Amino acid sequence: MAANCDVCGKGPSFGHNISHSHRRT
Repeated sequence: MAANCDVCGKGPSFGHNISHSHRRT
């Protein structure tokens, strides 16, 4: 799911996507 993050499409490997997880409602 996180991998779909438009902020970090590279993948959840960054872990920083969690902070912007609110962006991918």
